[in-house]
Amino acid sequence: MDRCDVAVIGAGPAGSMAAKHAARSGAGVILLEEHSNVGWPVECAGLLGIKAMQESELAWGSVARQGMKGAAVYSPGGFRLDFKAKSCKAWVVDRRLFDRALALDALREGAELRLRSLVRRVRREEGGSTLILNEGEEIRAKAVISAEGVRARLARQAGLGPVQLILSGAQVEVPFAVEDPEKVEVHLGAAPGLFAWVIPCGEDRARIGLCARESGCDLLRAFLRKDLIRKRLLGSAASLTVGGLPLGPPASTVSEGFMAVGDAAGQVKPTSGGGIYPGLVAAKIAGSVAAAAALEGDCSMKRLAEYDRRWRAALGRELKIGMKVNHLLSRISPGELDDVICYLGKRPGLLRAIEEHGDIDRPSRLMARMLPLLDWDAVRLARLLRRILG
Repeated sequence: MDRCDVAVIGAGPAGSMAAKHAARSGAGVILLEEHSNVGWPVECAGLLGIKAMQESELAWGSVARQGMKGAAVYSPGGFRLDFKAKSCKAWVVDRRLFDRALALDALREGAELRLRSLVRRVRREEGGSTLILNEGEEIRAKAVISAEGVRARLARQAGLGPVQLILSGAQVEVPFAVEDPEKVEVHLGAAPGLFAWVIPCGEDRARIGLCARESGCDLLRAFLRKDLIRKRLLGSAASLTVGGLPLGPPASTVSEGFMAVGDAAGQVKPTSGGGIYPGLVAAKIAGSVAAAAALEGDCSMKRLAEYDRRWRAALGRELKIGMKVNHLLSRISPGELDDVICYLGKRPGLLRAIEEHGDIDRPSRLMARMLPLLDWDAVRLARLLRRILG
């Protein structure tokens, strides 16, 4: 039986980052990936904000494909809001290269990667845990970090509660007549639960997708048939990506000898559906706490609770506000969305605030900047934003 200080389940961004920081802290780390390749299958739109790129600790040029400076936001009634900053606010990345680069960083720090290693069960025992793999192989670990993704089967078995909501996502990459290769399109009302998007990958190709409370693939087919999209399609889809989007972390992300990070812990932004930034932030904390606990010989739930406290201090308020915004968008009517987009479009000061302070990783900061710029015609909107921000 192999032994290690920390076993990390899943070599996605959060898992690889947790393994990297656990190894950097002096722990013996085994990183387990169920697939034969890191970065596959792809289950992400691949649009990362500046802070997410910084948290990755990677050289951007190796993974970034296209810089994004702005957006065109469409309301359900077809009203349009445009804004574009002078500098890049986000990057379109190749997720396969991104994930592999993160895994390689973990290996450079001393972590050991094992591919085609599906963990079927984690058995808690005195002084540690035994991981039972797909072919009966067993690994003994003092601390276990689950970065297994949205399904979080092992996290549920370890006693962690479910996330609050799982959205259904679908995306295709298609030849497409891109209007502006530096602007993302956001289509409100096209997907109950979140929105639809068009992410340029150059001048003649785009990733088109959406996340909704249910039936993501069916809603995507319908969205692709809309005139605004259909008329710009230049060919059939080259790839299809489907997956779930977990929103709202459980009450606790730790149990005896066990921690959850990333999608397995619901650490996803409810406003945009992005999980890379919060996952990386939490993973660094998880890796360092797990390593320290394992080396101290105390991986009790009480000891590992340090991770839960620290990641919530860093991300909890943003995720809580994001859930409020998500619930609001699910209740607001199409006509009200039209009114909001029309109102914002007539306020140059608000558009400048969006261009200067827009941050897909920390949207609450933009909302706070917008409050003083709202005039008396927007009292209801101001009260709404204040209620969201708490």
